[in-house]
Amino acid sequence: MDVQQVHSLENYDQVLHLLKQWKAEGRVRYIGATHWNAECYDTLERLVRTADLDFIQVNYSIFSRRCEERLLPACADNGVVVQINMPFEKARLFTCVQGQRVPEWAREFGATTWAQFFLKYVISHPAVTNVIPATSNPDHVSDNLGALYGELPDNAMRARMVRHMEGIPGFADTLRQPPYPGKSYGGVVTWPFRAPARRAAAPRGGA
Repeated sequence: MDVQQVHSLENYDQVLHLLKQWKAEGRVRYIGATHWNAECYDTLERLVRTADLDFIQVNYSIFSRRCEERLLPACADNGVVVQINMPFEKARLFTCVQGQRVPEWAREFGATTWAQFFLKYVISHPAVTNVIPATSNPDHVSDNLGALYGELPDNAMRARMVRHMEGIPGFADTLRQPPYPGKSYGGVVTWPFRAPARRAAAPRGGA
């Protein structure tokens, strides 16, 4: 097996002990740990610095930026790969920008949609390796892939992106919404054949 992870740090002491044994035996190539809550960042950071992890998975978005303070730098310092979950805050980031155009200056780094805007903020952090957007809509899969093209924002542009979002009414209330507002997210990409009107009306989903 290429990758084995302790999901949400469940029984991580015991499980990591087993995974390290499997890695030594050649049964697992890479081992890591995951979480989605800032309350567990201290534990993740300690494991990054002491547990010989190959990777972690953690939540990170233009709204939830706390992992920039210590956790991501710790990963960079220790050569630990970073996989990101919830870059869209379970679709809640799209609520405050609904009906608004992506700022024209975002074209400087190739973002033409809000999904690409949000993803490029995340993947432009030097410690980030890959991102899990999550969606059940094939059109959104294509949109998300657009974030892989064009330039990435530098530090000055990333700060501008944050300032822009903080100036949008409702951004501060992002996490006060229920997950996937107005949408039932099943976790599986649906077959793309459906009526165009229904496709156009589908709310923006994803993590």
